[in-house]
Amino acid sequence: ATLCFTQRVNLQAEVAVMNRSIQPVLSVSTSWKRLEAPWFILLALATTAFLLKLPYLPTGLIAVITVVLVGMGYGYVRTYYGIKAPWVVVALLMAAVAVDALGNYFRMYGRSFGPIMYDEFAHCAASALTIPAIIWLLKEMIERRGYRLSLRWIVLFGITCSYSAAAFYEVIELWDELYFGGKRIWSPYDAPRDLQWDLTGKLVGAGVTYLVLKRKTTSASLTPMC
Repeated sequence: ATLCFTQRVNLQAEVAVMNRSIQPVLSVSTSWKRLEAPWFILLALATTAFLLKLPYLPTGLIAVITVVLVGMGYGYVRTYYGIKAPWVVVALLMAAVAVDALGNYFRMYGRSFGPIMYDEFAHCAASALTIPAIIWLLKEMIERRGYRLSLRWIVLFGITCSYSAAAFYEVIELWDELYFGGKRIWSPYDAPRDLQWDLTGKLVGAGVTYLVLKRKTTSASLTPMC
């Protein structure tokens, strides 16, 4: 009985703290609402420009721009949705960029990396590293808006959104090849192979993310409540 009373008190205290923390976010979001669209457009354009020039930038500059863009994205979801990203999510996003940056630094693109080409490995690894952030963000936004959607549907929606982004990256590579004198398409089958490895990485990353979130949800539901 004492344990149940303590749990109730702790739960009430957590709810009170959550309510107090949400109010400032709501007021800030309201006052900044008119800047949401320009902020999102600026972030999208900056990310597109970064991906367009990524293979040709120095590694140090890539690191700086990555930190800035991740900071902008973090500030966007924190300001308008009150979502605080875990450090693991931020680290995975930076690791995905590092895979590409290190490949450019060591001139691995166009060369074998074990049984596959490094380009294929990079697409697979980057996809596996970025999709946890997409699934986590979708889950947080859906739950904070009061909607109920099973974790399986959230994961599936995350895969489709992430795969659409991967397809757009292939369009960016085509733009670089056609209009900016780049050399990023190595064969007629370059884009399909890239998308194949993108899908492989996303399925692996999504599967691991699903298991982690499912275990976390199950553990929370097993907490004794009175």
